[in-house]
Amino acid sequence: MSHTKNPEPIVGNITTGPFADRYMKEILREFGPEAFTRSSACMEFDRFLRRIGAKGHTCLEIGTYHGITAVMLSKYFKRVICVSVDVRVRNLLKHSICSHLGIRNILFHDVMNNVEKEAVVSGMDFDFCYVDGDHLNDTRTDFELVKRCGRVLFHEYWPLQVPVWNLVNSLPKEEVTVADVDCFAYWQRRA
Repeated sequence: MSHTKNPEPIVGNITTGPFADRYMKEILREFGPEAFTRSSACMEFDRFLRRIGAKGHTCLEIGTYHGITAVMLSKYFKRVICVSVDVRVRNLLKHSICSHLGIRNILFHDVMNNVEKEAVVSGMDFDFCYVDGDHLNDTRTDFELVKRCGRVLFHEYWPLQVPVWNLVNSLPKEEVTVADVDCFAYWQRRA
């Protein structure tokens, strides 16, 4: 269980929103609301993935906590690779959640710093990326590291998260889709 007692608020209807999904229901039942701490999955994440037509072979997720967004992404991609910088604590709940759900197409890489993150990501092939790492310090460098895939989903796209807001707003408007719930923006390079 998480040491934090403030799970993210749940946005959407319990029967048609995030918890209509069988994985989300099971995580809530088995691990409790604390499992959703620091998770963007409660913010209509799955609905936005469907809206943008997220699918492919390999999804890279920069920044995961309890792995709940990785679980959601695993439904749309053959494999999901999560790379997280976490020098404070190695979060083992994400492994327990995936094991409990029987999900086998997620690989977690915990790295100690951005140099390790870059080394892991640089040698990787992926066709979609979800950027949800250190928004304040790493938004620009994470985007530069992953933009080669041509499809990047950003979390915390709102004016108070200035680095994400400014980066997304600097991209060609015709290449950006913004979620109805103001927290996601999706960039897809137009050829």
